[in-house]
Amino acid sequence: MKRKLYVGITVGFMTICLAIVTIAAFADSLSINFEAYATGTVNGQDGWSSLGAAGSGCGQYDHYIVGNGALAPASFGTKSLRISNAVTTGCFGDQTFSKSLNQAAGEAGAQGGALSSAPTQKHFETQVSIASTVPGAEQPNMYVTLSPDRGDGARMSYLRFEDQADGIHAIFIDYRDNAPFGSAIFPSTIANPNPGCDIEDDFVTTDIATLDRSVPHTAKIVMDFVPGPRNDVVKVYIDGVFKTVGTSWEDYFRFCEGNPTRTVDSVLFRTGGNGPGFPNNAGNGYLFDNFSSMSSNQNAIPLTADVCKQNGYGNYARADGSIFKNQGDCIQYVNTGK
Repeated sequence: MKRKLYVGITVGFMTICLAIVTIAAFADSLSINFEAYATGTVNGQDGWSSLGAAGSGCGQYDHYIVGNGALAPASFGTKSLRISNAVTTGCFGDQTFSKSLNQAAGEAGAQGGALSSAPTQKHFETQVSIASTVPGAEQPNMYVTLSPDRGDGARMSYLRFEDQADGIHAIFIDYRDNAPFGSAIFPSTIANPNPGCDIEDDFVTTDIATLDRSVPHTAKIVMDFVPGPRNDVVKVYIDGVFKTVGTSWEDYFRFCEGNPTRTVDSVLFRTGGNGPGFPNNAGNGYLFDNFSSMSSNQNAIPLTADVCKQNGYGNYARADGSIFKNQGDCIQYVNTGK
């Protein structure tokens, strides 16, 4: 049986693309700086959830709204969400979830669960600022993960911030269904009951950046949900600079669990692990601020010629938002940028 991922050690702004043919359809957005929030647990404030920190979960997590001290960046204002991994557990639904968008993103048929709506959008973006509470030194074993989610821990992507000797490492994990490809129908054969979940398929970890802990940074995750397997597009930007592109976790749900892919309408901030945590980090960790997210029906930009084929070009668009006339138009754009 395929192993599940237990990652113990292991985000918006709106751009309207004007074009002659089409305009990317903007749907829903929010922007939060925590200035109006009360200090203490964020649970129950303005749609945020953090049951563990509020005393109703698997552990009393060190996730709180705090007043910013002298070391906090000026751009973070007077209050921020501070998270450390002083307490970790293997649980998900009791950790910190951002306020949900009203219109969830996901491909057709994605499962919203009890906390999310059915998908109405196919594009999701989230951005957040991060700063170390100890800008002058390493916090050993300090890490926090961010995952676009539907509000219950059914993560569709993953970005970890891990403090190491040379700085804070930004680490991205996607799930890849590698050749030979499995069928989109689960299960498909007696010989291979888990297509797309074999030895050649797995979660892939990529260290995408090392951040100077003495200054704040921004992280942005952009997701495009495309019908069918192996074709969702996830891009990660650090400080406005593109760092990597990969896939979502759609094929893990589809092939390893035999379930529909999931919707996304919020972000999970998690301190996970199988041990008791790292109490030396209590009261410190990272400050998160200037959070934003949005969903829309903006089309993804094609990255390979293959996605243009078999009428797939209709799921994609140029960077300026204009759509393709046909398969050849899409392939030409991939090859030449025109």
